Parts: sequence; C-alpha cells; structure tokens
Amino acid sequence: MYVEFSEPCRCLNGIETPKIKKGADIPLEFRDCTVKSFDTKLYNDAFEAENAKKCAVNYILNFETFKIKGIGLYLYSKEKGSGKTRLACSIANALMSREYISIKFIRTLDLLSVIRDTYKKDSGIAEREAVDRIKKVKLLILDDIGAEKPTEWVCGEFLKILDYRISNKLITFFTSNLHREKLKLDGRIIDRIVAMTLDVHLPEESVRRSQSKKQNIELSNLLRGE
Repeated sequence: MYVEFSEPCRCLNGIETPKIKKGADIPLEFRDCTVKSFDTKLYNDAFEAENAKKCAVNYILNFETFKIKGIGLYLYSKEKGSGKTRLACSIANALMSREYISIKFIRTLDLLSVIRDTYKKDSGIAEREAVDRIKKVKLLILDDIGAEKPTEWVCGEFLKILDYRISNKLITFFTSNLHREKLKLDGRIIDRIVAMTLDVHLPEESVRRSQSKKQNIELSNLLRGE
C-alpha cells in the first residue's frame, strides 16, 4: 500500500514550501507528480516498474538514514521516455513537502553551459554564484548524465562538483540511459557516482511514446468532433 507524500504547507526557518519548490526548477510537466501517481500499469514489465516505485517509496520513508550517509539514487534505463526523470522528480517533490530541503534540478548539458559562462571575460558574481548554488544544494538532480561528450574539461568540472558533494555528504540523484559503470567518463567520476548512489532500474520501454499516442488519438477525435 502506498501513501500520498504531501502535507499542508508549513514553514521551516521562515522558508515556505512554495518558495523551495519554485527554486528547485523542476520541469513543469513533473512539478505536480507524486510517487503514488506513478502508474506501473502503463508498463508491459509491471514487475520492474513496481520494484522502481517501491524503491522510491522506501527512499522517502527512510530519508533520514540516506541523508546522514549522503546517499542518492541513480535511475537508469536504456530506453528514452521510460519514466526516469518523472520518478526522480516525484521523489524530490515529496522530499520538498516532507523535509523542506533545498533541491535543484538541472540537465547535465545545461549545467556545463552554466559552468562555461563563468569562464567568459564578462562573467560576474551572478554566474559564479549560480554554479556555487548548484554545487552546494542539499539535493541535486543531474538529469541525463552520459549525454555529454566526455572531454577532459567536462570530466574535470564533474570531478570538482562531485568531490565537494561527496565530501559534504550532499545527496545527488542521477538519471541516465546508461548504467553508471558504463558511463564514458573518467573512472574517478564513475567511482564517486557508485559511492554516492544506489541503482534504480526502470523498465526498458517508453511509456512517454505510448502516452503520446493515446493523447494524440484523443485530441484528433476532439478536433474531428468525434
């Protein structure tokens, strides 16, 4: 049985939950997603989907233990649209409501763009502070790691961020189309990711594609007045 991970808005140290959520930059399509509404019936491999959902529930219920140890999650599936990002954001939504911790969602390619901005001649305090906030946030969701080109510069920047986070036991979630040990990144980065996360495998199928087809049929019927 699953419980709904939401509570009435309260304040912690003067910070309101809506303000925390606004600063998290969770994509609009996932902003109201919950673990409870993660529908495992959409998958052909319902067993694998149910297992992923169970991991999400248990992570939230035992969050204090994971927080003390600085352990996050690595959600992966070779298939795009399998629900990795959706589930990661659902967990984050629950933790913002229950634990009132600061969260930042960012795609890895966007993160690298933010870092590059700090190297520009006209970069200022704002650019440096943006990278600093990402590095120090209590829970960081790095979406789609493995999509970047593994250059020496990329690996170096990832190492700086991960070293800081692992040293300070800050939680990091990763989503990827690759198993963490198959990432084409520096071995030192992979070692850190393995040390700071637990694997959560999503089914090797695209629910996004099937949902899009269903929505298109419904809208087409509406367009034709059927």
